[in-house]
Amino acid sequence: MTPGSPGVNVPIVTEAAATGDVAELYGEIRDHFGLGLVPDVFKLVSTRSRFLKVFWDGYRSVFDEGELSRDVKELIAAFVAREVSCHYCVDAHTLFLDLLGADAALKASLSVAEVEQMDLPEPVRELLRLAKRITDESHRVTEADFAKARACGWSDAQILEALWTACQFNWVTRMVSAAGLVSLGQLAEFEPATGR
Repeated sequence: MTPGSPGVNVPIVTEAAATGDVAELYGEIRDHFGLGLVPDVFKLVSTRSRFLKVFWDGYRSVFDEGELSRDVKELIAAFVAREVSCHYCVDAHTLFLDLLGADAALKASLSVAEVEQMDLPEPVRELLRLAKRITDESHRVTEADFAKARACGWSDAQILEALWTACQFNWVTRMVSAAGLVSLGQLAEFEPATGR
């Protein structure tokens, strides 16, 4: 465990210090992403292996399979992050859009303030409208919001997945911001022998 890690408000377990369940989960996460490292966001809950498992399972429930394409789910995640000013999550999911080879319009849409002005197909804009409503005023979401998404051709299963994705990233972005994680690589581990 590393208290006072660079700029975050919670102690973390570094990859080098991980043992037991945390080491096993870190291994799964590393293998899943194929980046040779555990993304910083997962380290935020690493002192509680049960929290880490729930977080990892939640992440996989969004992205491992489903009715919506991966790029649409990444767009919803990045859009929610943008709406709540979580720079780490915007950067992470914009990076995933790049790695997926997603249409450039998806990534470019994140720099446009209003959903109505985004150069996206109307059905995708409707899912972003729903994500915005969930993010800004979930207590006011009604059947009419879901009916609009259905009218754009989305199935109930796809709408549920959009809802799930938006809700997952509403809690993740708030945890990331409250914990003080602001940039990719912020919790990068250095080789002790070289200080790099």
